[in-house]
Amino acid sequence: MSSSDRLALYRLWRPQTFSEMVAQEQVVFPLRQSVINGSFSHALLFSGTRGTGKTSLAKIFAKAINCLNSKDGDPCNECEICRAANDGSLMDVYEIDAASHNSVDHIRRLTDEIVFTPVSARYKVYIIDEVHMLSQGAFNALLKTLEEPPSHAVFIMATTEPHRIPATIVSRSQHFQFRRIPNDEIVKRMRNIADSIDLAIDDDALEVIALLSNGALRDSISLLDQTRQLSVSPISRDAVLTLAGRVPDEFLSETAKAIIYHDPETLLSNIQELVMSGRDLARFVTDLGGYFRNLLVSRVSSEPEKLIQMRHEDVALLKEIAGDTSSKQLTALIAGLAELQVSLRFSPDIRTSLEIGLIRLTADSDIDEPIVKRESAPPVKAPPKVSKPVEEKVEAKQIEERIEAVKEVPKEEPETHCVTPSDETIATDEGDEPLLSVWRDILDALQREKRFDISLCARPARVLMHKDSFEIRFDNKLFGQFACLNKKESIELIEQLLQKRTGKRYAVRVALDEELSRTVGASAEWPWLAEAREQALRDEIPAPHKGADLV
Repeated sequence: MSSSDRLALYRLWRPQTFSEMVAQEQVVFPLRQSVINGSFSHALLFSGTRGTGKTSLAKIFAKAINCLNSKDGDPCNECEICRAANDGSLMDVYEIDAASHNSVDHIRRLTDEIVFTPVSARYKVYIIDEVHMLSQGAFNALLKTLEEPPSHAVFIMATTEPHRIPATIVSRSQHFQFRRIPNDEIVKRMRNIADSIDLAIDDDALEVIALLSNGALRDSISLLDQTRQLSVSPISRDAVLTLAGRVPDEFLSETAKAIIYHDPETLLSNIQELVMSGRDLARFVTDLGGYFRNLLVSRVSSEPEKLIQMRHEDVALLKEIAGDTSSKQLTALIAGLAELQVSLRFSPDIRTSLEIGLIRLTADSDIDEPIVKRESAPPVKAPPKVSKPVEEKVEAKQIEERIEAVKEVPKEEPETHCVTPSDETIATDEGDEPLLSVWRDILDALQREKRFDISLCARPARVLMHKDSFEIRFDNKLFGQFACLNKKESIELIEQLLQKRTGKRYAVRVALDEELSRTVGASAEWPWLAEAREQALRDEIPAPHKGADLV
């Protein structure tokens, strides 16, 4: 076995020329022209998601500007410079991993060596991968060199997070943005690789690999490499999904229909199957949310095929299911799945929380109107001697019940401590301000502090003011949110932000309220607060037993 046989496919099939780059013409063309004209920049910044070819193109460019026999901007890969660059022995091309070489000392050693002329090539090329991992001091040390580099030095910086790079560095570089690679281009590339290594694999399997890679060609080639270990031939679509730990679209479709058509038994059976097969339940919720997104697209778009990367038969099934729903219902279900995904992070029993969450979504799936069930569902028998539709009778009964409920409401509103924008104020340096306005500023400040966990848990709370205290109260059913906020660290942070906002020190207290109704004063509250509370109540956690330690 040769050494090349032991290399991963993505290394064996790494592009060696500009022409071999896949679906990055917006970057390849100007770089090739700069090599032809000899007018390239001393500092280049490549940004884009992983697996899109940033490092590969950096190596190609390093070879091209030093190649002795360049052809139309492409390196020849035959001269001594190209051969040395390909086998990693070219001393004038430096590859630096900023994730492990991110200190000031590492960059200072680089800047000290850069003044020396190249050993054998025309230019010294420094390829700094994951450049966003450099420390602030390292960036400062690099800044002067980027501003006035030696004529023989070229810097190529690659990153997946360009927003973390200082503006002073970006302004001294030519910035090239890499796009996600289209699925059809990925499939075409993998088919060439599969044919060259005599790997029997179905086209559907290649499409699934492209879909799972999310526009990253390297990820798709790595997964293709994994399929070589499978004993089946040809490799099928389901075999790829099993290898990747994902559930088939048919399984997602069954689960989605069980939620829409109110079939909790099927839901529990599917979750049991997931658990026994060792699937990642949190990942399943993410995939299910993506499936409902596709349902929403099928509902609102006249040509969903352009927006959904699925097989034609699967898109046809989406249209069929979406026809029995409404866009408002699907939007609410997607939001519910997103909240369920967040709650699973803090759950000690993910399976139970998932079962409860999905069953609750099933119960709450009727948003606009009754959902028409399929022929497979048990038929509803109409009562005898009924001339009007059942739906009209039910609706009339509901209207009568609402009228009677309105009649029973006392004329005088019950006394409540629910916060409203108009009747509750707090003293600040700027004067009396609505309490809800101050509270919203506190939530925004938590987000700016990157404390998304505290901000998310605090959103469904009601806030009350006393003379020197600030009270945060939760419905008794929202014990999970209460437990998240009732920590010393969280309370101290809110106290600091509150003092900064108001100019006064308030003692923050977090409490549960068994008597607190979810609807009291809801009409007077701002929509964002009421919606947050209602969403949190859908994922309610049973209250603890009396005497439990809540601190």
